Amino acid sequence: MKLPELKEKLKSKYIVRVVAGVLTIALVGTGIGATAVFAEKDSTAVTAEADSTTGSSKDADDIADKLMDSVSLKDNDADKDESVYLISDANGNVNKTIVVDHLKNKDKKDTLEDASNLSDIENVKGKEKFTQSGDKLTWQAGGKDIYYQGTATAEPPVTQKVTYYLDGKEISPEDLAGKSGKVKIRFDYTNTTSYTETVNGEKQTVSVPFAAVTGLVLGDGFENIEVTNGKAEVSDSSSVVLGYALPGLKDSLGIKDGDLDGDVNIPEYVEMTADVENFSMPAAMTFVVNASDYVSTDGIDTSDLDDMINDLKDASTQLQDGSKTLAEGTDTLSDGLSTLQSKLGTFASGVGTLQSGLKTYTDGVSTLSGGLNTLGNSTGALVSGADKLNSGAGQLASGSATLKDGLKSYTDGASTLAAGVGNLDAGMDTLKSGTDTLSQSAPSLVSGVNSLSDGINTLNKALKTPMSDEEVAKYKKAAKAGVDAKLADDTNATSYNNTKKYAAEKYYNEMTSDSSVEKTVESLKANKTLYNMIYSTVEAQVKQQIENAIQEYVSNGVSREEAIKAICGQDYDKYVEELSTNNTDSQLKAMAKQVLEGVAGSSKDAVGTSVADAAKTGAETGAQEAVITGINSTKENISNQINAKQKSGESLVSGATKLNEGAKVLAEKLPELTKGVANLKDGSSQLSAGAAKLTSNNDTLNAGATALNAGASQLSAGTQSLMNSVPTLTSGIKQLVDGSNTLVANNAQLNSGASQLADGTNQIVSGVDQLTTGSKTLADGAHTLADGMVQFNEEGINKILDAYNGDLKPFTDKLQAVIDAGEEYQTYSAIADGQTGSVKFIYKLASIDAKADSDK
Repeated sequence: MKLPELKEKLKSKYIVRVVAGVLTIALVGTGIGATAVFAEKDSTAVTAEADSTTGSSKDADDIADKLMDSVSLKDNDADKDESVYLISDANGNVNKTIVVDHLKNKDKKDTLEDASNLSDIENVKGKEKFTQSGDKLTWQAGGKDIYYQGTATAEPPVTQKVTYYLDGKEISPEDLAGKSGKVKIRFDYTNTTSYTETVNGEKQTVSVPFAAVTGLVLGDGFENIEVTNGKAEVSDSSSVVLGYALPGLKDSLGIKDGDLDGDVNIPEYVEMTADVENFSMPAAMTFVVNASDYVSTDGIDTSDLDDMINDLKDASTQLQDGSKTLAEGTDTLSDGLSTLQSKLGTFASGVGTLQSGLKTYTDGVSTLSGGLNTLGNSTGALVSGADKLNSGAGQLASGSATLKDGLKSYTDGASTLAAGVGNLDAGMDTLKSGTDTLSQSAPSLVSGVNSLSDGINTLNKALKTPMSDEEVAKYKKAAKAGVDAKLADDTNATSYNNTKKYAAEKYYNEMTSDSSVEKTVESLKANKTLYNMIYSTVEAQVKQQIENAIQEYVSNGVSREEAIKAICGQDYDKYVEELSTNNTDSQLKAMAKQVLEGVAGSSKDAVGTSVADAAKTGAETGAQEAVITGINSTKENISNQINAKQKSGESLVSGATKLNEGAKVLAEKLPELTKGVANLKDGSSQLSAGAAKLTSNNDTLNAGATALNAGASQLSAGTQSLMNSVPTLTSGIKQLVDGSNTLVANNAQLNSGASQLADGTNQIVSGVDQLTTGSKTLADGAHTLADGMVQFNEEGINKILDAYNGDLKPFTDKLQAVIDAGEEYQTYSAIADGQTGSVKFIYKLASIDAKADSDK
């Protein structure tokens, strides 16, 4: 089973995120001693002494800087910090074990309680005393930290075996010295710890998660260096190999090599091969640390996976239930639409009957209006008869005068009617001209609207189409070129060269500062063997100088006792001790400053280049990601805007499509509109001609009325009753004519509305047919979705749950057990109740020198 989900956890928590170690073999004099300096990322240091060796390690600082960039260190706040030095032969067999303990007096107590099973315990930094009862120690600290060392014989938690090969055959390190050929060196590590942890009620037996980091300083003549589980750094002066391993971790997690993909590796050995001329290996050291002491494990809680799996199960059940409800709802929708479809047939039939009845009604209204207009036109004959009657009645002057006034009003109305008809005819000319222009412009309008719709849809499609790989590469190339141009401009404070210069100067100043020199001197003093060697040499020199001065006194006749008193005072030994101590301190400080300046001077350029390269890579990557994100965001924003619905319920895209459809309908209906306007124009012309003819008889009518008035006076007495009834009769006829004309005027609107109602009904019937077909398709899809959710839940989600409960959950339990075991392992020697501890192991291997014996 592959475990890709393990990959990120191992990368971020346990693979080589273990220690920021500086393998600095600092020359303190030929055959005198060497210092291993372990630095945390904030440049604070803890130093410890190993047995003497020879060689050079200026490249080790570069290795440490590269490791620091990938290590996440946890603050070491332990009460007891323990360093175990294992002096080994070149095969890794331990000959001597020295343990250095640092008790931190955080509360400035006068006494500190400790526990230790070490032998030959001595204070290495101060004169504080201790009392011992069994493994219990009580230190008279006086508010200070305590540094002490002792020896041990217990087996370390991790052992190492070093095997050498020359041209494919195993060879001893003594015989390998000075040889040439194809060399292979293999470091095999064994984790001997075993802890039983309880996780989720289950007992898990695991090892402490130790990490081993091995560094080799190779002699001249090494070429084609290859490292398995590590890397090689080659410079003009030396070659350095750095390798790492996590012994026992695969067994603790129950992982086999086939369970991991190619990007994840849990190494258990380090192997180096090279073509060598005159083999030598000036120095080799291995650092073994408890990963939990150096790697932050905050936030690791495998119980979160249980909650995620439960949420997945609940969400799957909800999806299955929801898809079933959706299928049932679509069935109901389909049934309702079928009922609506059947009822719309009856409705459409009724609309057809309504349309036919309205046609019959309007035809009848037109016939009625024609008869009433004929009747209305006959009133003229009635009035004419009355006039003739009045012409015979000369005494009816008053009646004929009334008729005369009525005719005057009539002729005035006819003139007004003629003027209105003339205006109507002129308006119809304008209307016809406008419809002709609209008809001519319609093709251009339809073409323009169609182009607009196509353009908007093309834009919408382009906005939703992802950029091609070529486009992405083009934009990224432009962004990278912009960053590179900025970094190449040395007038910019953050240019590549300025960044490199600043980092190199900062590194050199930190390495050669007074505080660094003082810390190095203090670390040298902590090594009693080294200090005593230097002190003995200086003391011998001081005594020789004093003896020379005494002999000079004696040669001048002064006794030896008086000469000693004159030179040293009362206490010869005290004088020698003070002078020797001061001279020793001065020599240590001079040596420390010389070593730090040499190391910093040789490595500052490499540090500056590494920092500048990292800054350049980060800037280029950030700019490339930003430009691609910006382009995609802009396209998405524009797409959202043109697809967003407005108050009308339409977006720009859908509105353009409907506008295109409306323009096409307008173009189709324009011929009908043009024809209707032409018919109206013909009617208005005929009406205008009739109105003109009507007004042409006005003068004749008025003259006849005047003549009739004279004759009407004769009949006025006899026809008075008849004349009184004529106005009432003509008024009633006029009201009937006006009413019938009003009815006729609404005929066209009624017929048009009925046609629109019939057309709309047909569209509704067609739409419901489509909805019915779509609802059946939707129902089929909803049932398919519901069936698919059941299958997905059974074949997908349930298998995920089975896999989690069967494979992944036991693995996460083992991982949690490993983490717990690492937290529990705090000391190699012993630790007092209530104390917290931190321990690291330093394996010093014997060097292999082609020109001297291999024990150096």
